[in-house]
Amino acid sequence: MTDTASEARKSFHEALDELRIDVIRLAALTTEAIAAGTQAFLDADLAAAERVIENDDDIDDLTHSIEDRCYLLLARQQPMASDLRTVVAVLRIVHELERSADLMVNVAKTTRRLYPHSLDPKLRGIIQRMGEQAGTQTRVALDAFADSDPSAAHALADMDDAMDDLTKSLFRYILAGGADDEDTVLQAVQLALVGRHYERIADHAVTIGQRVGFMVTGEHPQPGDDGEAG
Repeated sequence: MTDTASEARKSFHEALDELRIDVIRLAALTTEAIAAGTQAFLDADLAAAERVIENDDDIDDLTHSIEDRCYLLLARQQPMASDLRTVVAVLRIVHELERSADLMVNVAKTTRRLYPHSLDPKLRGIIQRMGEQAGTQTRVALDAFADSDPSAAHALADMDDAMDDLTKSLFRYILAGGADDEDTVLQAVQLALVGRHYERIADHAVTIGQRVGFMVTGEHPQPGDDGEAG
């Protein structure tokens, strides 16, 4: 390998390392949004909800920066094999993280729509557990990426069953409420959407685990393992 080619490879891997660091930073911002947005909703805290909405701009900016650098690497370096899989996986993973953050913006906006709302202890407990589960699965997905650990994909798929159970519990609670006026019906719809947002965040985490598996092994998810089905 010539000195020029060697220097180009070194530059490529340095750029790839920077991308990995920024993906981890993006995941950290997303998990912070999940925790903050959940607490804002539980507390009917409009100021905290507004901060979640405003902070999403930083997540969007970092996402776009990572994507732009991935495209430059693909155009200039034409990576092969595992390097190519890493760049492609990064593109897919940042999309999943950005969508999760957007879903928490939706939860924060629901805080405003329902204000001033109070949650009885059972409902509060279900939503709190959904937020915790969504954050946990996102952190596991982050660890899988940081450690290049494909086994986490299977763990995340198993963990997703817990979120599915919580979603069912929330829907049962809503249906048992017997909404009989317009305001109560509208509140029930908003609560159902909040539950769906958390369920989708968990699905995004499962998909990230699958992207990590592809990045490391080159193998695509098997039918029935796709987080999009949750």
